[in-house]
Amino acid sequence: MGTSNTDRIRSGYTAFNTGDVDGLIDLFADDVVWHFPGTSKLAGEHIGRDATLAALGAYGAASEGTLQANLVDLMASDDNVTGWANDTATAGGRSLDINSVVIFTLRDGKVTEARQFVDDQAALDAFLA
Repeated sequence: MGTSNTDRIRSGYTAFNTGDVDGLIDLFADDVVWHFPGTSKLAGEHIGRDATLAALGAYGAASEGTLQANLVDLMASDDNVTGWANDTATAGGRSLDINSVVIFTLRDGKVTEARQFVDDQAALDAFLA
């Protein structure tokens, strides 16, 4: 039996939290589109695997390596997995503690689209300022 989409996303959270770039490369389709919320320099659509990895890397870099997407739960249907995480970080005298929900669409075990939502957009934008 193959790996389920839920298992793939769970592994993706682990890869993100441990800086496993190869794991993320394996997770994302070449043409993935990541929709990052808000008005910060990271907000908007990141089209393609390289752009998506750059945006996620910049999110981690803004936290000076302290960012953790602490997985709370995963919910799945056939082609979609929704991940709910508590994102925490501290950097430069600032802290972040928000709930983040990402709706992942998968095709053939690869993420083709990710739509991210947060419960405190102002806090995320301020942290990334």
